[in-house]
Amino acid sequence: MFVRKANKSDMDSIYLMGYDVWGDDSNIADYLNGCRNSKKYAQGQWYVLTVDGLPVSALIVYHDQFKLDEYNCGIGSISTGIECRKRGYAKELINSIVTQLFTSTDINMIFLHSDIGYPFYEKLGFQRIPNENQCMYKQKSIDVDLGGIPSYF
Repeated sequence: MFVRKANKSDMDSIYLMGYDVWGDDSNIADYLNGCRNSKKYAQGQWYVLTVDGLPVSALIVYHDQFKLDEYNCGIGSISTGIECRKRGYAKELINSIVTQLFTSTDINMIFLHSDIGYPFYEKLGFQRIPNENQCMYKQKSIDVDLGGIPSYF
C-alpha cells in the first residue's frame, strides 16, 4: 500500500469510487462529467491509497475555502471502490493523511463532514461538534481551540 497525491489519470477512477453513493439517479457519463467540471473538486488536493499501483481509496484535502481558518483544513469525498471496501483502505488513507498534515504542515485542526455516520470516524480519533449537523474534527493537540466551524465541503 502506498499513499500519494492523485494525478490526472487517476481522476475518473476516483470519481467512480463514489458513484454508488453520490451518483443519485444520473448515468455514469453524466456523473463523471459533473465531477470533472466540479469547481469544488478543483479547489482541493486529491490523494489516493494504491495497491499494486492502482487507486483503491481516495479523499480530498481543502485549505483556505469553506470558512476554514489558516491553520485548519478539511478532508472530504472519502471513498473506496465497491470491490475494495471493508479491507481497511479508507482507514489507512485517512490515518496517513492526518499524520502527514499534523507532522509536515502548520495544520492544527482537521474537519470532515460525515455522510456515513459518526462511528467510523470516531474510531479514527475524530470528535463530533455539538449541535453541528455531521461536522467532526480532529485536533493536533488538546490545547488547540476549535475556533470557527467550516461550511459543508
